[in-house]
Amino acid sequence: MAGIFKKIMNFESKSISGGAFVIAIFYILNGVLGLIRNGLLASKFGASRILDIYWASFRIPDLLYVIFISGALSAGFIPFFAQKLKQSKEESWRLANNILSTLIFMMMVLAILMIFLAPLIVPLIVPGFDKADQAQVVSFLRIMMIQPIFLGISSILSGVLQTFRRFFITSLSPIFYNLGIIIGIVFFTQIMGPIGLAYGVVFGSLLHLAILLPTLKNVGFHFKFLPDFHSTNLKQLFSIAGPRTLSLISTQINFFVITIIASTLKEGSLAIFNFANDLQYLPQNIFAVSFAISAFPILSSLVHEREKFNETMVQTIKNILLFLIPISVFYFVFRSPLVNLTLRYGNFNISAANEALEVLGIFALGMVASGLLPLLIRVFFAKQDAYRPFFAGLSANVLNVILSLILAPQWGIKGLACSFVISSYFNLILLWIWLIRRKIIEMNIVDWKKLGRFILNNLFCATIAGVVSYLYLKFTYQLFTTTSFWSLFLQLFIGGVVFIGAYGGIFYLLMRDDFLNFFRENSFIKKLFKKPDEV
Repeated sequence: MAGIFKKIMNFESKSISGGAFVIAIFYILNGVLGLIRNGLLASKFGASRILDIYWASFRIPDLLYVIFISGALSAGFIPFFAQKLKQSKEESWRLANNILSTLIFMMMVLAILMIFLAPLIVPLIVPGFDKADQAQVVSFLRIMMIQPIFLGISSILSGVLQTFRRFFITSLSPIFYNLGIIIGIVFFTQIMGPIGLAYGVVFGSLLHLAILLPTLKNVGFHFKFLPDFHSTNLKQLFSIAGPRTLSLISTQINFFVITIIASTLKEGSLAIFNFANDLQYLPQNIFAVSFAISAFPILSSLVHEREKFNETMVQTIKNILLFLIPISVFYFVFRSPLVNLTLRYGNFNISAANEALEVLGIFALGMVASGLLPLLIRVFFAKQDAYRPFFAGLSANVLNVILSLILAPQWGIKGLACSFVISSYFNLILLWIWLIRRKIIEMNIVDWKKLGRFILNNLFCATIAGVVSYLYLKFTYQLFTTTSFWSLFLQLFIGGVVFIGAYGGIFYLLMRDDFLNFFRENSFIKKLFKKPDEV
């Protein structure tokens, strides 16, 4: 049993689809836990000021994590570490220890600084809160400053494991993060009151790190505290990661603006925005981010093989759209039962649920853009170009801020959602234009027609399935008159079967080869169905 467990924990994915499949499975599990987490938050606190305080308290920790960890990891660390690993394993471990030690030291210093400066910073983040609410944000923030330290260590170590294509364990760690938060909601708040939410976040980040340690030992990594601020490797990494970090900072500033504006709207607006945002990101994580993460190491290794690079990128785009286009339509049609099933409990009243489903409907329209961005950004990173994603992201975030300032006073939280969706499509269009101009993507007219036909046929199939599902909801409305969990679950489950049946049947008839190619390419699925006598 121990041997089997060890093999599972150290499972190495060989292909993009195989890696994406493993990541997606755990995104589903993590997504279910996320829904449970949000359901517990909604039931216990409703769309209240306490949850506004809770979400606002993430802004500073998230910003520090982005500046010092996320940018370096996503843009530079994995390709840089992979190159070092090919040259010398000993040198690659020295690089990892140096980067990890330096970033730990910097994060600890900044955490201590922010703990002291919190009373000065918080009023700038939530100017619409009164003094008592701002004081609570300060208390939450001071505790949650520990979170980016644990998550920072964990993220760098996850980058090491992803380079070794250990996607199983790196996909497992976010599940433990959510488990820690759920423990905080259920148990810590009973003992400490609302501040237990902050301790739950810290506990979750500790679990996020702890689960990685056994597998790290298996690949040969041993931590040594080796901070070196003058390291050439460190300078080179930050020179690569700099533009990506600036891009992520601009995104965080974007969320700061959303938080500032939401704090001036009615109570619970920030909580509703975040609940709806979490719901719409669930399928994106499962069917888009999983492919982007799995494809990144392979794209990084194919930068000098133009034809294979191009083929891999286009196929990954098609795989993402194969799922995201129909899911966005499904979300739009079934937004009411989705919100009521996941959030409509306890103190989360019908008024808050109605606002959340309206915001979710808007987010559903932008799901394709938000889902493709992680892959396109990594395509540029694989080419060691972080500047264009930065300028595209910055331009989109500026547009989002301008639109938010215009639309939020008129439409409230729905105005913030509309601004978010419009800016996402603007970002996608800019990146796509630069992909073509830089000749990162090169296709002849026949290939362009094939991709265009794939997208249009996919839209057509999803639209027909959406119409069929809408008619299903309309004609079965009287059968699901209660808001009980099982009634909503049954309505959504049958609706899902109807939608998948309509979409899958039409898609199979129109695009049989594209439908089957995904399963042919997926090594993980092929292993599941391989006959015992096959080698």
